[in-house]
Amino acid sequence: MFSKRVNADINSINVIINDCVKWELFDKNAFETYNVLTSKGIQKRYMEAVGRRQKVKIYKEYLLLDDETINVYKNLVIVDINSNNEVVNANINPQSKVKESKVKKSKEEREEKKVSDGRNSLSEKSLELCKYYQTLKPGESISKDVGALNVFIKTYGYDWCRDALQITVMNKNAFIKGYMSKILENWAKNGRSEPKGNSYHKKESTFNFKGRGYSSQEIKGIEKKLLGWEDG
Repeated sequence: MFSKRVNADINSINVIINDCVKWELFDKNAFETYNVLTSKGIQKRYMEAVGRRQKVKIYKEYLLLDDETINVYKNLVIVDINSNNEVVNANINPQSKVKESKVKKSKEEREEKKVSDGRNSLSEKSLELCKYYQTLKPGESISKDVGALNVFIKTYGYDWCRDALQITVMNKNAFIKGYMSKILENWAKNGRSEPKGNSYHKKESTFNFKGRGYSSQEIKGIEKKLLGWEDG
C-alpha cells in the first residue's frame, strides 16, 4: 500500500525496511513477530506528543518501553492484543500501586530473614566453638574472637574449624588466630594431613594431650605437617 502511495517498487521498499531493522531504527522482534514498525524512540516521542490526552492505549505485545519510562506517563493504558483487557499504569491506579508495594516489601523481608538466619546460624556455631574451647582450656574464653570464628566457619565449615582449634590448643596451649588460620589455609590448599601413628581423624578428634604425653620433637613434627612445612 505504501509503495503505491509513493509510486515506488515494493522490492525497494522492502530493502529499505530491512536495512532500517538491521540498523535498529525499528525493533527487529516487533517487526518479525507482528509485522509492526516501531522502536523505543518512536514510542517515547509518541507518548510525549499525546501527553495531554486523558487515556492513551498501547498494545502490551508492541510495548518496548521499560518500567521506569512507562511510570512517567500516567495516562498510559496497556491493552492485551488477544483479550483486549486493559491494564492501567500503576501510577494512576492506587490499589495496584499499594499491592505492588506490599509484594516488594514482602520479598525484601524474606531476603532480610534469610540473611539474618544465616548470620544466626554462624553465630551459634561460633558459640559452640567457644564452649568447646572451654573444655580444652577450662577457665579461659575466646568469646571476644567470635567475629574471626564466624569468618573461619563460613569459609571452611564448622568441623574443620573445631579440629583446627583443638590442634592449635594442643600445639600452642592457647587460641592463636593466625596459627589456626594457617592450618585451615593449608588444609584447603593441600588437603587434610593426618599425622602417622596418631588416631586423629575428621569426625572425632582424639588427640589426647592430657592423657598421653607427646615429646617436643613429636609435636614439632606434627606441627610442620599440619602447616605444610614438611612433606608427608
